[in-house]
Amino acid sequence: MPHRLSILLIYPYWLEERTHTEDVVSVPIGVYWIAAMLKEHGFDVEVCNWHDKVGCGDDIRAELEAKKPDLIGFSVLQANRFGALEIAEIAKQVNPKVINVFGGVGSTTLSDFFLASSDNVDCCVIGEGEYTMLEIAQALANTETDFSHIHGLARRDKAGNIIHTPQRERIRDLDALPIPARHFSYQHVALSRGCPGRCTFCGSPSLWGAKVRFRSPEHFVDELELLTKRGETFFYVSDDTFTMDKKRVIAVCQEILRRGLNIEWAAISRVDRVDEDILSWMRRAGCIQISYGVESGSEDIREFLNKNVRTEDIKRAFDLTTRYGILARAYFIYGSPGETEETITASLDLIRDIRPLIVHFFILSIFPGTKLYEMYKEKTGATDDVWNAPVEDIKYFEMDDTLDLATVEAYGARLRETYYSWLPEFVDAIELVDDPEFAPLHADFLARLGMTFAHGDYASNLHVLDSPDIAEKLFRRALAYHPDATAALGLGMMLQKRREYPESIRVLALGLTGNPGHERISLALAVSLMNCGDFEKALALAEPFTETPQALHLRMVCHQNLGNHMDAETLRFQLANLTEQSA
Repeated sequence: MPHRLSILLIYPYWLEERTHTEDVVSVPIGVYWIAAMLKEHGFDVEVCNWHDKVGCGDDIRAELEAKKPDLIGFSVLQANRFGALEIAEIAKQVNPKVINVFGGVGSTTLSDFFLASSDNVDCCVIGEGEYTMLEIAQALANTETDFSHIHGLARRDKAGNIIHTPQRERIRDLDALPIPARHFSYQHVALSRGCPGRCTFCGSPSLWGAKVRFRSPEHFVDELELLTKRGETFFYVSDDTFTMDKKRVIAVCQEILRRGLNIEWAAISRVDRVDEDILSWMRRAGCIQISYGVESGSEDIREFLNKNVRTEDIKRAFDLTTRYGILARAYFIYGSPGETEETITASLDLIRDIRPLIVHFFILSIFPGTKLYEMYKEKTGATDDVWNAPVEDIKYFEMDDTLDLATVEAYGARLRETYYSWLPEFVDAIELVDDPEFAPLHADFLARLGMTFAHGDYASNLHVLDSPDIAEKLFRRALAYHPDATAALGLGMMLQKRREYPESIRVLALGLTGNPGHERISLALAVSLMNCGDFEKALALAEPFTETPQALHLRMVCHQNLGNHMDAETLRFQLANLTEQSA
């Protein structure tokens, strides 16, 4: 009779502290696909997001002692490899018989390194892990620990030598995989696997392969619909190039609309893979942001990076994306071979032309599984043992005699400071398609952008001047398109803080006409009315909200000012009870 296994899939903590953690706190989507495969074959599996457990060895030990796993799968990236090794060591101390399996892009590109570096790693999955992990679990359930028959593994033989089993074929039919949303809630989704690009700095093809494999639109939207039923309304579409297959993407968008899914999502694409047709459908279906890898304004540097995009395509993609009310985010790399003040100027010239509303600047880094890494090893004579050092990556400039840290940091400072100084101009230059169908979507786009200047990253950025004024202009422009709730609330609160109560009342009332019963607008409007002495109207606005402390407080104050002292005392008692319950 098969042995009942306890299986953990762990996303370990990373090595270096981060200022912005939004891109690294989520469990990689591949973990959920593996977990779903195991669950649908009858295995008990738990996904553990341990990204925040650095320095918590005692807590990790206690959890492993309580969960008593027989099999642990680790999602290994370059940044969290030390976390994976540390947790694997603790797991072996708790139970020497536990099987620790590394997977993910880190395992695929550094399998021999991990097996040679640590006896606590039993095997490494190479490539996609759904069927490989399933077969490992099935073997262990039958008390087999010889995995020689399982394809797609790096492991040790009985003599301790590192060997690789035959390569596992890529999964051709992605629709045959069980959808993780049947069992889990998450926000990262993907329509496809693989990337035809050959960028020298990217390791994606080493994990997924160069040939792009797609899910059907129905299978993909099934996943989105299941996730909405779990309460998720925002998604990160993680495909390397979501818009690779235009007809398929449009079919996805049409299916989202047909099913009435009220969702928002962000995607990644290439500048040469978008046009007006696809962008208009994406916006209708809830897309609010597209990230594009521009990398450099220097064509020579883009050629070295093997980016293979034309300057005219870059300009066209950013213009069209913004025109359809989608936030166009640009990725730029600096510190590349041949980087000089002149190439930095070329990047800034391109930025001025394309007017991106968000830019992320990165120093060119070297990772395993990339062409850049092979060049690094050939030039320096380094081996994979370089990753024994406690670093997440290697900066290209470290092997370039023409660059140094101070120079590269100065390039980065020039890029960032110049970009932020231009940002107000870019906001003023926004042009949107003149189509009544898109008016509510344009209002949403402008209001959302306004919030980044009023309360988001740009509000606290010292290089962005006059951010409150920019936010106000965006809110007013949004309301000219449509009575958007975010714009009305944002502008109404700004006016309220300036004690411009009559104008605040006008703006918030406009917002309420387009969003009847909206609690935050209603209560904000009530505050402005109270400041104008109109307590009866304020009370009527706050009356429907019986469970909100702010509403109870406003109603109490209104009753006091209207002379309804018994009602005010009743509300004071309710508010005290509500405060006590929430304490």
